[in-house]
Amino acid sequence: MLRIRALALAGLAAALAGAAAAQEITIKAVSSFAEGTKDSLGFEALIAEINKRGAGKIKIQYLGGAPKVMNPFEVVKNLKDGVVDMANANSAFFTNVMPEADAFKLAEFGIADLRKNGAWDYMNKLLNEKANAYFLGNTLDFISFNIYLNKPIEKADLKGLKIRVTPIYRAMVEALGGTAINSPPAEVYTLMERGTVDGYGWPTSGIFDYSWEKVTKYRVEPSFYSAALHALVNLAVWNKLGAERQKIMQEAMAVVEARAGERLKLDDAERKRQEAAGIKAIQLPPAEAKKWSDTAKEAGWAAVIKTSPETGARLKELLTKK
Repeated sequence: MLRIRALALAGLAAALAGAAAAQEITIKAVSSFAEGTKDSLGFEALIAEINKRGAGKIKIQYLGGAPKVMNPFEVVKNLKDGVVDMANANSAFFTNVMPEADAFKLAEFGIADLRKNGAWDYMNKLLNEKANAYFLGNTLDFISFNIYLNKPIEKADLKGLKIRVTPIYRAMVEALGGTAINSPPAEVYTLMERGTVDGYGWPTSGIFDYSWEKVTKYRVEPSFYSAALHALVNLAVWNKLGAERQKIMQEAMAVVEARAGERLKLDDAERKRQEAAGIKAIQLPPAEAKKWSDTAKEAGWAAVIKTSPETGARLKELLTKK
């Protein structure tokens, strides 16, 4: 009798475990950018792919993007604290949680190569430790930046100009003599319209998402940096998913990453669109263009290594070509 009862209890436990494993898990996701914009589209495609592959096992509940849901600079902090479970973010928005993230913009490799050369492993280790996050992958790759102005310049010099920044290009702007003013994207239009700033930094693509073409006269070339948008999952949530659900998310990520490099085509199309909208490209002379690019790189790495000497130096080894 006791043996039968024990077997029954064991069977019940197994059934309950099986039911728990089969239960659909809901993950709350937020983007650091407004939903539907170019910087959220890759993340939204990832969500759709996970929900399709994981039906009945895992469901991503998309809460939307910043600033409607939360301040973009708070997204990864809230991910770390467990307020949200999954996030789409550029490293510029989480240096307040992980200072070394400032180095990610300086990567000279796409995500496929970063996974091969050990860089992704090291970046994931840092994210685990500093941000309580698992680095699922990149929703967009090869994001180059430009400085946009309402006053023309003729050389690599921003003296006397106030430039809206995020941490991603603050060091460069200051190294070129500009005054850096930090603000979230939602404030850029008003800052430019009122003349509070003379320009702003932003990816080559995306200003039409915010109607900034209406308050922008110039785009300085060359572009600089090669950042990415990262899909991050709260580490505790990731560890609780189990191998099957983790695999679903990783396979969905692989599908999106295969398209992550399309940003290069997008940038070319965006330059033409900006020209048609009346935004004039300032092509710096060769010597000044070199100074512009060199300053961006040198100031970027100097800031990273000053803040994080050991991890910054290691990231430089992994993220730059020899």
